[in-house]
Amino acid sequence: MKMESLFEYSCPECGKGKVQTIQIHNYKTKIKGYPFVVDEAFIGICDNCHEKFFTARETKRWEEMFFTSLEAQRAFLTPEEITNLRGRLGLSMEDFARLIGCTRQSISAWERQGRSTPPSRMADLFMKLVRKSLDTGPVDVLTFLLDQAKKWGVVIELRRLPMPSEKNGKVVAIIMKRSKKAQDQEASPLALAADVYGEEEQLVAETAEGRRLGILDYDFERAALTLNVSNDFPPWKTFDVEIETQDGRRIPTRTLVVQQGRVTLLEKTTLREKDVAQLTFTSYRQET
Repeated sequence: MKMESLFEYSCPECGKGKVQTIQIHNYKTKIKGYPFVVDEAFIGICDNCHEKFFTARETKRWEEMFFTSLEAQRAFLTPEEITNLRGRLGLSMEDFARLIGCTRQSISAWERQGRSTPPSRMADLFMKLVRKSLDTGPVDVLTFLLDQAKKWGVVIELRRLPMPSEKNGKVVAIIMKRSKKAQDQEASPLALAADVYGEEEQLVAETAEGRRLGILDYDFERAALTLNVSNDFPPWKTFDVEIETQDGRRIPTRTLVVQQGRVTLLEKTTLREKDVAQLTFTSYRQET
């Protein structure tokens, strides 16, 4: 792109320098809250205080580049996906707009083929959250938002909030079937179709609040039933577990610990993942 002189004036910030047009390659910015790299950007920089200045024409050019980029097409729900989501809920455009807090005109624009702009990042995340709740049931909102941020290389660390059930030293988890394919796609939305795994199912331990404590597994070498724990597992040093089987049996275990991200629930057992209905974790002693 040919170098343009967009800026030639005294700096309004320091009043001493002159704002000059600078061409920057691979300029990192954000469009609608999403990270984006502009191949060639023209911005104004004061030669004294180094304050940056932008023109409406240039930033509009960046937006046009972003909206037509592959990144944007993968980042936002497509018109078809929004229409499908609304159809699953059985809502008109007006009622769907009331549900997510926008206008009917916005819904109409977002569902239109060849739309000029996608939804705002907030609206897009809200609609994805609604879709997630339809697909999997109760959703841990904080985990969902953190995972969405990770897809763009943004890692946000939060102070872990305890589950309500952790306060009395007991956590109950139901064993649920979850598609490994869906989890892999959610974890890597930008993967090529050839990289997607098959329709393999996993048995996961989830609380009533929708928090995933881990994935059940069977170690054939040790004939052991194990749980590969997730970040939402309680930070207990030692604990007991009561295993409730699909046929109603209750099997108590005592003084278990997490080692290398895994809990061995039972050893030398023929009990498999599919045989487990529920796990009840109890803190071995009051944690401080």
